[in-house]
Amino acid sequence: MGAWLSIPDPFLAEILAHQGFDYLCVDTQHGLIGPDRMPDLVRAIGLRGVIPFVRVPSNNPADIMKALDAGARAVVVPLVNNQAEAQRAAEACRYPPTGTRSFGPIRARYSQGPSLDELNNVACIVQVETAAGMDNVEAIAATPGVDGIYIGPSDLALAYGESPSHPDCHKSMATRIERIRKVCADNNIASGIHCIEGNMSARYRRAGFELITVLVDSVHAARTASAELRLAREA
Repeated sequence: MGAWLSIPDPFLAEILAHQGFDYLCVDTQHGLIGPDRMPDLVRAIGLRGVIPFVRVPSNNPADIMKALDAGARAVVVPLVNNQAEAQRAAEACRYPPTGTRSFGPIRARYSQGPSLDELNNVACIVQVETAAGMDNVEAIAATPGVDGIYIGPSDLALAYGESPSHPDCHKSMATRIERIRKVCADNNIASGIHCIEGNMSARYRRAGFELITVLVDSVHAARTASAELRLAREA
């Protein structure tokens, strides 16, 4: 169970790290967090014993290596469409001979450990969120070095001409989501999904998903503030 960070504030990351989440994901693809603030959030998360994830902007080895060198223990790679792209992401996460990661663990050597075994102990999570990704999901899941598939429900709904608002309500989306969960189970890798509140997260936990983002910081802040203000005005 995790939370998603889109606000570039280490103190907010620290607050959420105190709440009992297993992981916090620093989103550098969307949101307001740039490469200059990402290491500060990773550090704030990791110092609380929570697993720091980073969603990188794209399937670019340089971005993946930068996140890992800063101390991320997992990277979430968006818009992976086929096995070749999945292999590219997985290889960027590990050092030769199994991967292509360049050696320069500037902070990771302290937060994880100096040995190659310790530094290679990271997770490569790829996102399936396009029609092409769905067509190739079995091959993506079977790619050596891929540790999980994370579903981007909004983009996956848009790829099929459906509304991104509460896309899990679409029957066709439910079929796609279950297909991905099953193929992950068949390949013994983690099945992940992006949620925005607890009830939705609980449904997917009961369905067997293993990597569930419960909330997004900016969405949660807006919803909570709106609900509290409404209660105050209705009193």
